Amino acid sequence: MKKGIKILVGMLIVFIFAAVAIQKTTAGIIPLTDWLLQKPVETYYVETSDDNYEKLWNGNYKYVFSGFNEDGDEQQITRVIDRELQTDAFLQMDASGSYGKGWGEVMEEEIPEAALLQLD
Repeated sequence: MKKGIKILVGMLIVFIFAAVAIQKTTAGIIPLTDWLLQKPVETYYVETSDDNYEKLWNGNYKYVFSGFNEDGDEQQITRVIDRELQTDAFLQMDASGSYGKGWGEVMEEEIPEAALLQLD
């Protein structure tokens, strides 16, 4: 009986370390579950700032954006990018739930009006 409890505690400790490692080296647990569940991809518009990222131990940057779709609906989006982005730039971010998939820089004129009003 004691051996079973030790095995269970050991497995729990390994699970906790794995969860912490995933959180610290990737976009995090919630975006990971979004990716696994394959929610539909939707386009959001975000603006970069100097306080919406953290540098990870592996040299990548973990960004957390407040994005708005063409109707002005808000979605928090997390994306790990291999470089630091320019501050005050507008990005078009494809996201599946809160997991950012693809992105590209856009001009302010290209952003739908409802999204642009929310970004300002």
